Amino acid sequence: MPTAGSDREAKRVLVLAPVGIDAKLMKRAILDAGLGAETCLDVACLCEELLRGAGAAVFTEEALTEEGVRTLLDALGQQPAWSDMPLVVCTFPGALGRASSGRLRAIIDRGNVTLVERPMRARTLVSAMRAALNARGRQYELRDLIEQREALLREAEAASRLKDEFLATVSHELRTPLTAMLGWAELLRMGRLSESKQRQALATIERNARAQVQLVEDLLDVSRIVSGRLRLEMGAVLPGQFIEPAAESVRVAADAKEVALELDLDPTLGPVLGDAARLQQVAWNLLTNAVKFTPRGGRVRVTSRRVGPSVELRFCDTGRGVSPEFLPYMFDRFRQADGSSTRAQGGLGLGLAIVKHLVELHGGTIEAHSDGDGCGSEFIVRLPVPVGGLLVAPRSIEAPLHSSLGFDCPPEMVGLRVLVVEDEPDTRNLLVMLLELCHAQVVSAASAAEARELVARGAPDLIISDIGMPGGDGYALIRDVRAMPDDRGGRVPAVALTAYARAEDRARALRAGFDEHLPKPVEPRELVRVIASLARANGLVAPAAR
Repeated sequence: MPTAGSDREAKRVLVLAPVGIDAKLMKRAILDAGLGAETCLDVACLCEELLRGAGAAVFTEEALTEEGVRTLLDALGQQPAWSDMPLVVCTFPGALGRASSGRLRAIIDRGNVTLVERPMRARTLVSAMRAALNARGRQYELRDLIEQREALLREAEAASRLKDEFLATVSHELRTPLTAMLGWAELLRMGRLSESKQRQALATIERNARAQVQLVEDLLDVSRIVSGRLRLEMGAVLPGQFIEPAAESVRVAADAKEVALELDLDPTLGPVLGDAARLQQVAWNLLTNAVKFTPRGGRVRVTSRRVGPSVELRFCDTGRGVSPEFLPYMFDRFRQADGSSTRAQGGLGLGLAIVKHLVELHGGTIEAHSDGDGCGSEFIVRLPVPVGGLLVAPRSIEAPLHSSLGFDCPPEMVGLRVLVVEDEPDTRNLLVMLLELCHAQVVSAASAAEARELVARGAPDLIISDIGMPGGDGYALIRDVRAMPDDRGGRVPAVALTAYARAEDRARALRAGFDEHLPKPVEPRELVRVIASLARANGLVAPAAR
């Protein structure tokens, strides 16, 4: 027996009295008491209404024909586990002793039956019906609890399945680039590769390492989103300031697939209100997906226009599109249109969920459209414009110093005495080599204790230190340095370079005494930029100019 269709039906009393005017009198008494009631012509009608939903049923003894009893017992047998429909049977005295008592006993044995002898007063009938409806109300409460528990169980099972699928995907996505990285690293170690193959090996290792970084960044962003710790540095920023860098970062992938990447940005548009770095992340995710899912020779296009109090950005592609079944789940975490082991594209299914959250944090909206498989996709982002519409001031750019790196080193790096504190040998050696290529004078320490000794012997111009190290962390080191006299290194600029990358980790590093906090992995260009900025701010110049 299904649950009640409407609240009114769930609380009504069904009345069946096929002889005389009993049905009319019983219904009137029930209605006068403020209860709902409906009359039924026969047992078949009664059972049909029971299937629709009812609070209780009252019927007279003479309604129980042999066929009627079978029909009623069949209906009672269809009840769900929580249901035990209250039945009130109006009988004459001695009903159980008569020849027809077998039919009545069958109902009593199978049902929740209350016998009321006739003749009866209206208040007796109403009292019996109120008791029956109260009992039915407790059954409905039990039903609701069962349904809530089943819903929670279904949600838990779905979450467990998603977790298992996600962990399997994470394992796959981490192992796949590691295989390429370790394999090429081993070939490089053998020293048998030609110069062109060496370049291929290094490019492959770098590409896969960056893929690993993006996976970790996505996971950290989701952690920040779930815990409510994702923060924005808001300001006025022009759309081109975050869309164009994002487009340049995916252009190599687009060119490799011969996918046309077109930007049609209205130069007369004012700025939007947002965090430039996070908005670039939004654009990068949308463009990366568009290029990834667009076949060779396709097109990806970004347009912008003003719509009321917002700037509207449209990211359109001629890719494979999205099926109508998956479209409502586009922005769910860990969801992918193809999550099978044979899927053509990798990833954790986090990018669009992060994009949606970032856009909404900016007070904006995002929506996805697609006419189906093979019909391309369109993502529409709307961002609010700032009050006053002030433009972001352009940064000043200094004349660069040529280096053997893939970028130019600033002149502040020349002769700068830098102390690198890092317990991991590979990272320490990398930092030393990077800074020396920018013509800095570098000494290194593998522990906080060793770093203290080096500072005591002679203060460097700048310190770059890890945080998590055995035998003493970077927080304790910088506190000890700040306790030294100014002329012995107490005010030396210091950068925390660490895998502790949360906003609270940055705040803790700055409170401890660091001047800057950079999360690992850091781009060499960004590290050099921060060092040069600190050198300028503290009046540090090359030895030749001292």
